[in-house]
Amino acid sequence: MAPPATTVEQRSIDHIPETERHGSPKSLLFVWFAANTSITAVVTGALFVVLGNTPAWSVPAIVISNVLGGFFTSLHSAQGPRLGVPQMIQSRAQFGYFGATLPLVLALMIFLGFYATGLVLGAQALASLLHISRELGAVLFALMSTVLAIFGYRHIHRFSHLAAVLSGVIVVGLLVRILADPHAGTLFTDTAFAAAPFVLGVSLAASWQLTFGPYIADYSRYLPAETRKSSTIGWTFAGSVTGGSLAMVLGCFAAAMGGAAFADNQVGYLADLGGPFWVLVLLAVLCGKLTGNTLSSYGGYMSVATIVTSLTGQSRITPRHRAVYICLISAAALAIALAASSNFLATFQNFLLFLLYFMTPWSAVNLVDYYWVRRERYEINQLFEPNGTYGRFNTGAIVAYAIGVIIQIPFMNSSLYVGPVANWMGGAEVAWLLGLIVAGGLYYLLSRSVRQHPQEELSAPTTTPLAKETL
Repeated sequence: MAPPATTVEQRSIDHIPETERHGSPKSLLFVWFAANTSITAVVTGALFVVLGNTPAWSVPAIVISNVLGGFFTSLHSAQGPRLGVPQMIQSRAQFGYFGATLPLVLALMIFLGFYATGLVLGAQALASLLHISRELGAVLFALMSTVLAIFGYRHIHRFSHLAAVLSGVIVVGLLVRILADPHAGTLFTDTAFAAAPFVLGVSLAASWQLTFGPYIADYSRYLPAETRKSSTIGWTFAGSVTGGSLAMVLGCFAAAMGGAAFADNQVGYLADLGGPFWVLVLLAVLCGKLTGNTLSSYGGYMSVATIVTSLTGQSRITPRHRAVYICLISAAALAIALAASSNFLATFQNFLLFLLYFMTPWSAVNLVDYYWVRRERYEINQLFEPNGTYGRFNTGAIVAYAIGVIIQIPFMNSSLYVGPVANWMGGAEVAWLLGLIVAGGLYYLLSRSVRQHPQEELSAPTTTPLAKETL
């Protein structure tokens, strides 16, 4: 029987037994719609214009990129009900018990990065709403995210329903407000097409979706094991793609019409667009960003917990340690946010591209292993055994991942480095696609022995590897 809704979540990185499974996959629509209609997604959409795309060509690029990225990301969602463990701990099956530390550290960087950028934008909203400094706004917003993450899974799902509805109404309302403006016609007068900015924009928005990969199964792992795969994937895809597309289109239109006013204060510009409903706009920004920040805090905690338990051999994570880990994640993200550069859009662009280079090969290895190598069959107990079936290190996965990253270098296009092929292509960005194909294909070839001797069926632990937390 599922625990009462009023309690703090008691599970952490351990397997969720069938007696505690609950919920409907429809809830995933709200979680991922809320996370994708955040102000950070709006800023990502603005980058299309900043990079040199016209609004007329930004819209199809945004939809294409969200569909592409959302398709691969949503495939991770089916792993939650089937395996009943967090997303990143599954990496032990591919990389080995200790080898999984590499993608876990990278995932932790994702959680911290998105959390920090969310605090910057959330602070703008709180500062405008409460007439306080942005620094104090960031502190308060970090506290809100920390508390919700400590309460955990069920409360995150419940809050996302409110955030999704409010964000959806406000985003659609602001789009109508922009399109009803007398100057809105100028958005579509320039139909010139520039290939390099178009491809780079697609990569940026696809990276937005793909970098949710380390989060996805965390929020479906309590669903009953018999939950249909198509429902879990479908609701996740619908929420992610619809939410991301709407928010990014709003961002590209706002950047095109607002120019420097939007670039200097994204939240303030949107609040002004809301007119008499400016308070609702700020509340929508806060709710959407609070959802995203909580996902980052929650996922960051589980990444740290997985790393710590693998290095120390702990058999239990106490409620106190759980709260401490979440507080540490929030403190680190807050420190980054307070030290953030004023040139936020450029900094965020570089951050997204950096994540894209390193996380798409991980996603490829994880998905190929789940769907084509082990065909959804895992020994869950062995994920918690350093000398178990999956070994300490899996050389094949590490090699496939490393080559998937290295193959991208000539095609990279960032402020830190522009590869020769990317330069020859006029700045077009296709490195992520190569990383996805090469890492996944190579891992499949290097996993021949596993494919020839598949496990007969998934085996869930009879007792949880980590003792159940007590309040």
